[in-house]
Order: sequence, then C-alpha cells, then structure tokens
Amino acid sequence: MPARVLPTRLIPHRIAFATAGLCLLLGGCEPNAPLASDPTQPADSNRLVSNGSLVERIDQTLAFNRDRRLLDVDRNAAWQVAHGVVAYGNDLKLQVDGKSVPALEYLLQGGQMRGWEIDTGAVLASTQRPSVQAYVEAGSYVGQGHVDQFLGYLSQASLPLSTPIRLGDQTLTIADWGRTAQHLVPNNPYREYSWTLIALTNLFPDELTWTAADGKEWTLEPLAEFEAKQDLAESPCGGMHRLMGLAHTVRYWKKRDLPFRGGWLAAKQAVDQAVETIKKYQNTDGSFSTNYTIRPGTSADLSTRIGTTGHTLEFLAYAIEPGELTAPWMQRSVERLCDWLESASDVELECGGLYHGLSGLRIYRDRLAKANLSP
Repeated sequence: MPARVLPTRLIPHRIAFATAGLCLLLGGCEPNAPLASDPTQPADSNRLVSNGSLVERIDQTLAFNRDRRLLDVDRNAAWQVAHGVVAYGNDLKLQVDGKSVPALEYLLQGGQMRGWEIDTGAVLASTQRPSVQAYVEAGSYVGQGHVDQFLGYLSQASLPLSTPIRLGDQTLTIADWGRTAQHLVPNNPYREYSWTLIALTNLFPDELTWTAADGKEWTLEPLAEFEAKQDLAESPCGGMHRLMGLAHTVRYWKKRDLPFRGGWLAAKQAVDQAVETIKKYQNTDGSFSTNYTIRPGTSADLSTRIGTTGHTLEFLAYAIEPGELTAPWMQRSVERLCDWLESASDVELECGGLYHGLSGLRIYRDRLAKANLSP
C-alpha cells in the first residue's frame, strides 16, 4: 500500500530566513530561556565563551542551543522537532504544558503535535506486521516534506530497532517503520531518495537486499545512482540533503571493502566532487558559499550564512576522510559557525538551518573523538 500523499500546494524547499520565513510564522527556534544570569541554571549555560579548545567551543555551542532554544508543542511543529533530533537525538527537549519533556519520547509514545502525521497501514508480507504510514506534504515546514524525511532524521539518533511507536491503540517499532520504507521504495511518487538512503543505511547497515512492493529484489545501488545524477542546483538546500544521502551510502559500501562500481561509484564521485567544489568556493573567513556548490557567494544576512554554512558543514563533517578533519580549512569553518551562533545567541533563528549546523558540529566533534584527533 503506497504512502498517502496529502494534497497541498508546493512550497519551494529552500532555506527560510529569520526575517520572513514560513517557519517563523509557525514559531522559530528562539532563545526562550533567560539570557541574564539565572541561579537556577548551570553557570556555563548562560553564555557562550570564545576561549578554550575548539572541541570545548563546540560543546559550549551545542549545550547553549540545546538548553536555551526550547521548542514548544503549541508554538512549533513536528518538522522542527525532527530537525532538532538530527542535532540532539534523545537529548532534545520539548515544552509540553509548561514542562520540559524528551521530545522523541513524547512523539513516539503517542503525543500530539502539528505535522506529526503517522498512522498504521496494511500488513507487510515480509514481516506479517502492520506498516507505518508517514504522510507526505510536499515542501512542508510543518509535517514531513519529503518521503522518509522523518525516518531519515530519526535514524541518525541511534535508536534501537525495537524502539516502540505508539499509533492509536497499536504499538509498532522503528524496525516496522524501516521495513515500510523498504517496501515502498518502488512507489515513491517524487523520485527523491535522499532521506531513504540515510534511513536504510543507518537502520539496516548489514543488509544488502530486500523484496519490495513490486515483488522484486532491491538494493540501494539504483537509488544511489539516481541521486548522483540529479542537479544539485535544483535540489533542496543546494543539494546538501542529496549529498548527505550519498555520503551515507558511500560509507555503507566502504564498510564492505568492495570495489566501487556502477551506482556505488557514481555516489562516491558525486561526493568527492562536491567536497572539492565546496573547498574551492570557501570564503576567506572560513564560511562556505551561500550558493553552495553552484558558485562563490556570501550574504549580509546572518541567518542565511548560518543556514548555508551549517548545511554544508554537516555534509562535510560526515563525508570527508578522518585526516581532513583537522585541516585548517575545516577548522576555520567550524570556528566561523561557532562565532555566528554566538553572535545570534539572543536572536530567533530558522530551525532547519540552525539544527543542521548544530548537527554538523556534533558530527565533527564525535568523529574527532573517534579518531583520537585534537584540533
């Protein structure tokens, strides 16, 4: 049974800015905790500091934006929470009836929120369990704007496959949601697989094939090949989501120590070329082009710069080789993003660009630690 596609006018999925974005009409990510000294808060959460090591700065930036930019169930929407999960996973908090609760736990246990359009569907032959239907509203900043977008973001939170999802009077699991995504691959009405690649490589990293709704055996290779051929300039957020899907696919294939051929090679070439183009267009202050991989560029608008550099850093932090993590060009980009987030500490920001940037900082820090590197 294909996922229901909600009828809606198409909203171009580009970076929405703090001054006039649809997200801010719904409620952006504002520092809604007090900025002045507050004896009830830890001392180091009241401000961002610029000294110390780069890792310490990243930790301070992550902590500040986690603790001070609080999402609210009445003001924000599921689209914004899903983006916050990319950066903070289970640590993301949500204000519900004046109380701070774990955002993921709230939604997965049946909590209600605008845009959280998840339901049970037909039983899958492969599992003999109900499917998980995540409805799509193309281009939405409220609900799921792309096929498998929410699942792709949740899959990066390292949730066990057995994690329960309460849907009405039934309880399914993250595994059920992932199997549904596999099943519906041939029925994707938009022919866009960025988040599907992210979800399936994270949820089922050791699986090579599956049988989908058309009765055929599938692999990720044709999805990767299709994505690698798409025009980044015409893709959401300068193609950074498309590149993230490809980067996840490249890492998934590398773990098998098999040669890169066909769609796997196309994915790797697209990722490698994008990294080189991003480096070529990097601004002298360390930030990345506001035109992504299209041409050089910058902007006078701080929210725009945070959004574009943040999206780009997230892709790079995941995609580049470990030895490049401490390269000067990468360190400058991390420092610049921390600078800008510090400058915007009392400013409401568009949630998508903010959380993708914070996700980039987290991925960068975690990979440094894993490789035992010190910038």
